[in-house]
Amino acid sequence: MSPSLRPLKVILYAAFIGLLLASYLSPLQEIVEDRSSISTLRADLEEVQTENAARERIVEELETPEGVERAARERYGMIGPGEKVYIVPEDPEGE
Repeated sequence: MSPSLRPLKVILYAAFIGLLLASYLSPLQEIVEDRSSISTLRADLEEVQTENAARERIVEELETPEGVERAARERYGMIGPGEKVYIVPEDPEGE
């Protein structure tokens, strides 16, 4: 190999290594960003699981006759046969 080609080979190898490293920079940056979002996603998942558990309890409650009756009374103001409803007006003077 001639001495004049040696610096050219070193420059080509350095350029190749530089391009190779540059091609890994973007995926590595995405990996770091994804790792930082994992904790946020885990917190969101935990919150959604808590909400889902609460909704499942409501569904289970509404599958019983007592739960349906309670919902009808609380949400819709329904009364049972023979029951009386008394409406107490609010005091307009705030006493």
